[in-house]
Amino acid sequence: MSVDDVMPVRPPTGAGFNLKWAMIVPGLGVLILAIFIGASFLTSNPVQQIKTGTASINVSGSALQAVPARLDLTPIIKSGQPPGNIINATDVPKGSVRLSWQNNSAAAQQYDAQIQLRSNASQGALESFFRRDMKAQGWQIFEVGPADHDANAIEVLGKLAGSDGFYWEMGAVINPTTFGAHAPPTGDTQFTVRLFQVPDPD
Repeated sequence: MSVDDVMPVRPPTGAGFNLKWAMIVPGLGVLILAIFIGASFLTSNPVQQIKTGTASINVSGSALQAVPARLDLTPIIKSGQPPGNIINATDVPKGSVRLSWQNNSAAAQQYDAQIQLRSNASQGALESFFRRDMKAQGWQIFEVGPADHDANAIEVLGKLAGSDGFYWEMGAVINPTTFGAHAPPTGDTQFTVRLFQVPDPD
């Protein structure tokens, strides 16, 4: 038998080496990445239960006290919308009386509804209340001034990230104070609180 007929000998593998152990490293990497993504999602989009408290709170810089708007919003809360953190961030002045409500969504995909209320406070007092209370509740105020369709009304608009992954806007439109036969000496002021889901940009 010639030298060329001799089969080469395979060098021995390292003791204890197994391919399945090498696969643990990328597997752990994927697991850690999934944990961080999940934690980030839960932190930025916490699902909040709707608060049931009704106690009034002082609003810094306003003579009016705030109460949670949950009960007043009840007729326009449908199928989990608006999400809990948006409802919890919506207040109305203590003593306000709900007059009506309206669904503005029609065929639109995004939520859009409003309630109308009445208060014994003046238009100026209500404007100050909403500017200060909305900011305290986390709304980013981006516009204060005459309402789009009524130059005599004042609107306060704010934006807040919802726990449903969408941004939401709140608009408080405050009508001029009126003085009638049945109104108190300070007058009556009607105002609207509108909540709507901001659509995703195309």
